[in-house]
Amino acid sequence: MADAAQSAPVPAVVLPIQKIPLEVLLRISYHLTTPELGSLRLTCRSIEKSLHTTFVKEFFTQKQFMMTQDSLQAFIDVSRSRLGSHLRYVHIGLDRFPEGVQRPLSDDEKERKYRERYANNFMLWNTGHHRDMLAEAFGNLENLEEIIIRDFNSRRRSRDGMHAEWHSYGFTTTFNETGVSLSQGMAGIWNSGFPYQYCSQVFASVLCALGIAKARPKGIQIMSRNSNHLRDFAFSTPGFLEPSVVPIIQGLEKLHLCIDLAWRCPSMGLSPTQTTTNPDLFIRKFLAHATNLRNLRINEHRSNNTGIAALLDWIVGDPDPPGGPDDELPDLPRPMLSMPQLERLSLGTLVVDAPRLLNVVRKFAPSLKSLELWKVTMIRNMPPDDTRNPPKTIFWTAFLQKLTEIPGLNLWHFKAGMLQQHWVERPVPALVSFKGRGPVREYVGPDWKQFVTDIASLLDVQWPLEPELNGDDDSDSGSQTDSELSE
Repeated sequence: MADAAQSAPVPAVVLPIQKIPLEVLLRISYHLTTPELGSLRLTCRSIEKSLHTTFVKEFFTQKQFMMTQDSLQAFIDVSRSRLGSHLRYVHIGLDRFPEGVQRPLSDDEKERKYRERYANNFMLWNTGHHRDMLAEAFGNLENLEEIIIRDFNSRRRSRDGMHAEWHSYGFTTTFNETGVSLSQGMAGIWNSGFPYQYCSQVFASVLCALGIAKARPKGIQIMSRNSNHLRDFAFSTPGFLEPSVVPIIQGLEKLHLCIDLAWRCPSMGLSPTQTTTNPDLFIRKFLAHATNLRNLRINEHRSNNTGIAALLDWIVGDPDPPGGPDDELPDLPRPMLSMPQLERLSLGTLVVDAPRLLNVVRKFAPSLKSLELWKVTMIRNMPPDDTRNPPKTIFWTAFLQKLTEIPGLNLWHFKAGMLQQHWVERPVPALVSFKGRGPVREYVGPDWKQFVTDIASLLDVQWPLEPELNGDDDSDSGSQTDSELSE
């Protein structure tokens, strides 16, 4: 009897906190800061298990890393763990040491740490080890959906305060050890003597690593608020990369780009001169492979150059763009761009004339369901016989009217905001808004044509100051004629 009593199992002790219903526990954890949430999860195994699903969704569905050894090593460690199967959106921050740190830091230990990290990053980049680390991590992510390269931090970390940011992994440790805050602007130590190319370097490294890992994400995004735009050479796919990189491009369904085609590129009017050194040579080849896109966004640098005009002409398949045929350009991809499944098109921060913009929309009209125009500056040549102040014509009125007349265009979503306009000969942008509604208008629904017609009547332009001249004021708030839009 005594032996039987000794062998009887000891009943598990249930702590009061374990009796809390899950919905109450989740409500409590919602109001905790990240360190407090970590402490709660460590209370006991049952609490950790109860909070696992929401914890993983908040912290490991998407994660931001940067191009440093410790950050990429953390990326590899996460990809190998049980959390790797949950990681679907990988953010790569463009954090790097700023150029301005020229003097030794006052704290000897921080100076030592700074030099050590600086040297490690230098070797990481110049030996190509960053690409190998990326490839290893990407290869472990079975549910990878999107890669986001960004030069700003999300401020949606509401758990830790109104202005808390999601930093790249390792950012805080670097700051605490060195006292130097990593920069996401254009200037940094990895420009290698060539300005403004860090974003392009990261983009090329990511593509190469994805190819090595045979990963097939559905989307790639470039998110820039600090002028980190992709140069045309970032889209180059030389022969040694084509077998691994082209299948990635072909499998993309979402592509958001921030580009700057101004490098080695002349200024533009409405008729860019075609040359054998066309400024959009490589992006054409890149986009020609992206035949399965459903969502395309192109943000330019709002630079006054021939690059964006030539690119738009090629997108619509214009065999004889304004400026002459391209028969002398054997290196340009001959097939017309084909994106038969494209449903969402967003164009932003670019300078363009109405005919080109309308032609782009016509190109994708059969499949297009969403159109966004953000910070677009519309330009037009002044009347040749007008020697006085330029007429006050609202370019966007006629554009919106023509937009509703495009055959086969059946949108479900339309957005226009922060628009501008100016004459080519008078490059002073005039801000465009909607009377009583502000600078942004958006619509979701089946009756988009009526919405566009309604907002066209609300267009209002903040005209730039012009010198007063004798004679009658030639003011016309109406629209351009059909012939003018067809120039």
